[in-house]
Amino acid sequence: MTTEGVLAGKVAIVTGSGSGIGRGSAIALAGAGAAVVANDINTETAGETVAQIEAVGGTAIVDGGDVSVAADVKAMIQRAVDTYGGLDVLHANAGVERYVDLEQMTEEDMDLLLDVDLKGVLLCAQYSIAPMRARGGGSMIFTSSVQASHSLPGCVVYAAAKAGVVAAARSLTLEVGRDNIRVNAISPGTINTPMLTRDLEDMNVDEADNFMDRVNAANTLERVGTVEEVGALVVFLASDASSYISSTNIVIDAGFTAVKAF
Repeated sequence: MTTEGVLAGKVAIVTGSGSGIGRGSAIALAGAGAAVVANDINTETAGETVAQIEAVGGTAIVDGGDVSVAADVKAMIQRAVDTYGGLDVLHANAGVERYVDLEQMTEEDMDLLLDVDLKGVLLCAQYSIAPMRARGGGSMIFTSSVQASHSLPGCVVYAAAKAGVVAAARSLTLEVGRDNIRVNAISPGTINTPMLTRDLEDMNVDEADNFMDRVNAANTLERVGTVEEVGALVVFLASDASSYISSTNIVIDAGFTAVKAF
């Protein structure tokens, strides 16, 4: 199904758009016609995302704000309004991961995970409400994870933050639904991203092969997902095709959470 033009005239912000799911989402939203603010604290990689969008005729700008800092979030949203005239879509996607058992985790790492993965989503949502209301409505999409419900060792704080994102999407709808603002979470399973590549690089060859064999066996399609597949879901949730979908969490994992234990 083609999505070309389904978001024409819309303005979208994607946080963490310098790589992975964020880059895939930004490119997909732009491909559907939206003007995109590509946010990432790494402005070089965000610039690469913008270059890819512009190379195929899309419209995008870079924003280097830190989603865990309220002033940066306010400035990012104001930049969208000043540059493109408003805000219709927020994909609050920026996130970090630390595989450390809770007993050994430092307070610094705990603060980082909670500040980026949970507080960052909440700040982006908080300051997006007014400009979306001014446009007559909008769509907020929060990136959670299958680990919100099916976690792995070493992911206690990450899982807690991602579960909080799902609860926030469900609850926020009660406050903003009257303004025609929809709020949903998405929970990807294992997706082929630079984060996965980094995780594999920390393993020896046998460990990496064993890990990927287990991942591929733990879902019905026996493969990892792609950022393009997640991007297509984001476009759907941003578009009028999902106009009656709100306050929910959509799992995109090829049955990882439903079929097999990892």
